[in-house]
Amino acid sequence: MSSIERSTLQKIKENIFSHLRDYYSFTASELVKENPPTWYCQNKKVVYNMACPNGADSFHGTLKYTQWTQFDLPKSFNIEEKNAIGGGRKEKLEIEILNDVFDYSPPDDDNTVVWYINFADLNLFAYYGGSLFAQDEMQCLEHPALCSLHDKLETIPDGSPTRTRTTISSGKSIATPVLIRGVERQAFIKTDCNETEGRPYGLYGNQFAIANVDAVKLATTVFDKRLDNKGNPYYSNIIAIEAPKYGKGYYTNSTIRMVIETAYSGFLAARFESLVETNVLERKYKDSEHTIIPENDEIIAPKVIIHTGNWGCGAYGGNISIMACLQFAAAHLAGIDKVVYHAIDDKSQSEVNIGLEIYKELIMDVNGMIKIDDFITKVERKKFKWGFSNGT
Repeated sequence: MSSIERSTLQKIKENIFSHLRDYYSFTASELVKENPPTWYCQNKKVVYNMACPNGADSFHGTLKYTQWTQFDLPKSFNIEEKNAIGGGRKEKLEIEILNDVFDYSPPDDDNTVVWYINFADLNLFAYYGGSLFAQDEMQCLEHPALCSLHDKLETIPDGSPTRTRTTISSGKSIATPVLIRGVERQAFIKTDCNETEGRPYGLYGNQFAIANVDAVKLATTVFDKRLDNKGNPYYSNIIAIEAPKYGKGYYTNSTIRMVIETAYSGFLAARFESLVETNVLERKYKDSEHTIIPENDEIIAPKVIIHTGNWGCGAYGGNISIMACLQFAAAHLAGIDKVVYHAIDDKSQSEVNIGLEIYKELIMDVNGMIKIDDFITKVERKKFKWGFSNGT
């Protein structure tokens, strides 16, 4: 654990005030009662009814929603530059690559905050009720309060709280990451191929809607309350960011920059929100002075872990190697302590490892100044090609 100087915390507070666009707090049961999800896919409705047999009374906890405007990238990866925005890292970024899916397990201790990426669409959680069952929709069905959150946000007239990108006055499109703390996971749906259990083609993507309902039920595990190792309920934290989509040919300098800007903005916002989660900062939801610094004797920085995967590499047709590399680079920039990359299978893991080696080559193993512009140019020269949409 490392301490934070109060002067650094003040810089972080200033960054929060200049980039926090919207913030709301919702009691989960009230949110769902007032905004019950709408299901167009019968199999999703079946899972929802299994996971939430008492309707809104099945929900617990409080969702804390924030939306952020894009952060400017630092000039370099060096510590001195990052400290200007409360970032920086004294230790190397820890990276773990796994061949599995998100398990949303509890943190190891009270001073660790764990986040999970939502592979978002431009319109946050917009397709939760339809037939598609890709990563975004899976996360929503397993955390069904997110469905009600989408419907609630759609009723808010000011701003665009369900938009993960926006166009500013200059005409430039910028990221507007959405972070949600404290959403309850109420089900787990297995999507792997298993002929014995009635899903020979799996349940991912377009297969879910056409699967036999009994196979869907068999694939579903329902949680009452998830408890940590101390017997306390715990909840998931979500970072919703949209990747670039449907590119052709080689990744360009501008696309590479866009990926880093988007991931960095979401990751840095998560680092700042982790300070709120661990009470290093205090959030007031009905006050213009929305984020304050409590008078604590000692300020300990939480450990921040981000779980991610093949973001933008399914329906959007992205290249796994470069997208992995750029996510590692963004986490490095944002001062994240650990990235857990869920590669799903051996083929994907081999592609992720290529991205990891490039990250090591261009950033982690380099001594001296590493300018962002130089890094982007060097990645562009690697000539990574776009893939093809998987149709999901």
